Amino acid sequence: MSPVHRPDPDTDRADALYDAVSEALRARGRHIGERIAAQRAADAAFTALDEHLRSGGLLPTPWRPAAPPR
Repeated sequence: MSPVHRPDPDTDRADALYDAVSEALRARGRHIGERIAAQRAADAAFTALDEHLRSGGLLPTPWRPAAPPR
């Protein structure tokens, strides 16, 4: 019997914040107003991720090591 995946709210939160930063950094504006808005969105997303990490939150999945150190 294979293990059942149970959602982990802490991991989901960290991954959602990471995704928000990544998505905001990929945004491209067609004119200066859109570029400024994209930069502000990226800054806000990074601030949220920073606050999450500083308060003891888990690292996003892509930042975790593939295998535990020996």
